[in-house]
Amino acid sequence: MDENMEAWALWRHIQTQMRTSFEGVVGIDYVAVRQVAEVLGIDLDLAMLHKVQTLEGVMLQEVSNKNGK
Repeated sequence: MDENMEAWALWRHIQTQMRTSFEGVVGIDYVAVRQVAEVLGIDLDLAMLHKVQTLEGVMLQEVSNKNGK
């Protein structure tokens, strides 16, 4: 949907900015998200944050399923 294009553009640039622990990926580095959004000219408001968190949740679920958790 058109209203999600900015979120998708941001996600494409931040999906490599993961925080990890000894157990694997734990989430996105939100400091990096803010910096990338600024560079791209994307307003990181509450709605955009929710969209990014939704994409992060899907990614974490896929990682969890892949690792058999």
